[in-house]
Amino acid sequence: ELLSLRYDLTVPFARYVAVNAIGNIKRYHIGKVYRRDQPQLNRGRFREFFQCDFDIAGSYAAMVPDAEVLSVLVEILRDLQLGKFTVKLNHRRLLDAMLAIAGVPPQKFRPICSAIDKLDKEPWQVVRAEMVEEKGLPGDVADTIGQFVVLR
Repeated sequence: ELLSLRYDLTVPFARYVAVNAIGNIKRYHIGKVYRRDQPQLNRGRFREFFQCDFDIAGSYAAMVPDAEVLSVLVEILRDLQLGKFTVKLNHRRLLDAMLAIAGVPPQKFRPICSAIDKLDKEPWQVVRAEMVEEKGLPGDVADTIGQFVVLR
């Protein structure tokens, strides 16, 4: 306990930004970090490993940093030539906007979101049935949501 090893790259960066009154900044950092808990080698959880951060801090136009992070992610994955990949996005504001456009009443946003969250484990038809039969959403509204959430 006398020595503390870096367990994260974000906290030191946040401290740097706060202490130095940095305005807008974008940066990436790859560094060695450490876990305090016991390593689980069979699960790929090592005590010492490398972490890569891409950080944006400051004031920018709405959604621009979010889009930039996605762009950087896709560029890196393409450059690594790992093969075909899918980026799954879970952003509450975007999801709320899609639900509003689809015609979901605001009081049903959270229940419908809980159904949508099951798409990683259930096919669209099962999720759609839950929205319509259990949550009382009109079928045409569920179909509009389906156009957004199953889009590739």
